Amino acid sequence: MKKLIICFFIPLLFISCYNEETGRKRSDFVLFEGYVALKKEYNGKRLLVIQDMTKEDIRRMSEDEILTYAAHHDSFLFYVHEKDYQKINVGQKIRVWYAPPVKESKILQVGAEKIQVIDK
Repeated sequence: MKKLIICFFIPLLFISCYNEETGRKRSDFVLFEGYVALKKEYNGKRLLVIQDMTKEDIRRMSEDEILTYAAHHDSFLFYVHEKDYQKINVGQKIRVWYAPPVKESKILQVGAEKIQVIDK
């Protein structure tokens, strides 16, 4: 009976940790949470997400000020799919899962694997 239980639950555990869309395990992904500060359509659809910035900061700062701030704080420039780009607005708080490697520049850049809106 123990063998039957082990043979059933071990494959179930591996299946539950597998992401069918990307072919990767959940443990391969890193979570980043922050506010969408900018949306850009340059070399693809991109969202600038900054961790320690508020909606009020985003409203009062110019685009250049936001970019300067992002270069010195925890932030990512996420490449996103068209459907995600269309449904997400500047000022929303989101969670983004991504998988390394990350392109290093003034602002880290990586493709988003999954996005969840926290605050509309």
